[in-house]
Amino acid sequence: MIDTLLSRLLSAPDSPTADLYFRNACGDLLGSQVRQIAPTVFLSDEACLVMRHAMRSGPLPQGRRLIYMLDDDVDAGVADMSLPFLYRQKLRMVERPAGKDLVRRADIAVVSSPLLEEMLSRHLETHLMMPYWSEGLAPLDHFDRAVLPGGRFEIAYLGSFAHRSDLQFLLPVLANLLARFETVHVHVPQRHALPSPFDLHPRVHRIPGLGWTEYRTRLTERRFHVALYPLLDTPFNRARSPNKLIEHAVVGAAPIYSAEWRETERIVHGASGLCLPNTQHAWVDAIAALIRAPERARHLAEGARAVARRLNDPGPQRALWRQLLGVQERSVA
Repeated sequence: MIDTLLSRLLSAPDSPTADLYFRNACGDLLGSQVRQIAPTVFLSDEACLVMRHAMRSGPLPQGRRLIYMLDDDVDAGVADMSLPFLYRQKLRMVERPAGKDLVRRADIAVVSSPLLEEMLSRHLETHLMMPYWSEGLAPLDHFDRAVLPGGRFEIAYLGSFAHRSDLQFLLPVLANLLARFETVHVHVPQRHALPSPFDLHPRVHRIPGLGWTEYRTRLTERRFHVALYPLLDTPFNRARSPNKLIEHAVVGAAPIYSAEWRETERIVHGASGLCLPNTQHAWVDAIAALIRAPERARHLAEGARAVARRLNDPGPQRALWRQLLGVQERSVA
């Protein structure tokens, strides 16, 4: 009883990892060749796939090939004081013990970033996998409204609760832009606590959804002109997945990233996004220039959409999972 209560307190009934790295691409396999026995655990006749941890699943079945999927550097996160306290405790109490056990028992690992691949390939056969969004990429007609006299310019920050320190870096940038440009509107997930001047600001809006599923649904209904993803140079951030390269295109935004982030190797600065140093004045100047020239923001969004189109392909995911889980591709009528 205590174990069940603890598992429900420390884990969620849905999982972005499970959606982005399995369900979106392979949902048609569920109920036939693959069973989902927990938010992050999937079974085929030949294999058991555990994504981050096996909370809410009960004992894992024996006699199957064990696959461990990881999309964060858990060990770095436990000691990374830039992360929120509660998130570090979840990593310490759930993901780290699970990871130690799974690395010891697993036959194969699947990971979301080159750094994780380098780490786990020392112990296991390891495969690198891209995330996949099934919603598709947004058209860019919302930029037509941005160029009208008095048109709103929508700026989004889509980092999760674990990005608290990155958001703190960004808040003075956003305050500057809100004060200088009356057309600017800022959107931040509901999961973040904001200082009162932002929380009460008439042009700061919340993206609803404390849980992943509601947040994802409400997010993909929206369109933004610019999306911001500063990543401070912290141990946990160094293994971040390339997910935002796709997510920003799902909402039709011109993306701005920290140049230090390894995944910006996929971005051509000035053509498919902006890659900036982690100084607030650099972010203020770059965003202000796009507000004054929304046609340039549209150009960046078009380039980012092309990058995301290449990355957001379910085929490689499906092929790898079919191989590792031992399932057959189902014919499509």
